[in-house]
Amino acid sequence: MMNTIDLQIQSTASDGKHTPREIAAMARDLKLSAIALTDHDTVEGVHEILSTEKEYGIRVISGIEISIEEYGLHLLGYGIDYKNEELRASLARAAEDRIGGAKQMVENLKNAGFKIEWADVMREATGAVVARPHIARAILARPENKEKLAGIATVHDFIEAHLSNESPHYVRRARIGARHAIALMHRAGGVAVWSHPAIHFRDNADKLETFLRQLKEWDIDGIEVFNPSHTEDDVELLQGLASKYRLLRTAGSDFHEKGEHAADPVSGLHSARTLADFETYGFAIDDIMPRLDEAMAQRRKDLETAPTPPAN
Repeated sequence: MMNTIDLQIQSTASDGKHTPREIAAMARDLKLSAIALTDHDTVEGVHEILSTEKEYGIRVISGIEISIEEYGLHLLGYGIDYKNEELRASLARAAEDRIGGAKQMVENLKNAGFKIEWADVMREATGAVVARPHIARAILARPENKEKLAGIATVHDFIEAHLSNESPHYVRRARIGARHAIALMHRAGGVAVWSHPAIHFRDNADKLETFLRQLKEWDIDGIEVFNPSHTEDDVELLQGLASKYRLLRTAGSDFHEKGEHAADPVSGLHSARTLADFETYGFAIDDIMPRLDEAMAQRRKDLETAPTPPAN
């Protein structure tokens, strides 16, 4: 049976290949009941997708996926006020730092003999966020690089070979700490969820749980249990942890581009072929939206009743 919700989707506002409106149309065609747009480190696509709700008859939740300092992980935010000034200011600072790092990576690759200019990257990065896939696509698009690529033909393979975290060409950028990211989401009236946790700590359940306890101390609301990159064993583990720590469960495809995609041969990660493309392994997910709605309503209520900070 086809899943009817998808709470992790990326658009052209970050590193996806489809516009927010196109995503809403896909959701309508698939007869989904609810979706969340969770672009990386930006909310620039939220207004567009929210504007399609009545037209397409799809429930849309405003969201984001924030890159955090710890372990290079991601946190999802749901029900956030995408106009929140504090959130947008933090994202703007992170984007400025990201641009600086991306420009330096371009220079590093040029010095290594690749033909690439910043303008090439900007043509690939049609949204608000510039990321490593945009640099890789810019390199692959230039025929002058064919010999130097030595058979590399995919974005993933180029990143693994030349822009991995261990590569001398990679420039590490500053990220928001998890505690701060969670607080930002809450102060924007949203709910904070750990994105695809199992892929970062595969075969190390103790380390995963240890970090989850830390996130719980910082008031995380939930964990993404269902994701295309989670195995049945991962899901069983995360189901147990969600119950143990009384956390919300969420489910998302981490969708970027429609079509068949080969699994990552190194990490085993899977890219969704379409929206709502994730396995539930027989676990019920019909309580996910009611519980998420309740949590989002509570966060908004908490924000409304919070004491007003003193004027300067």
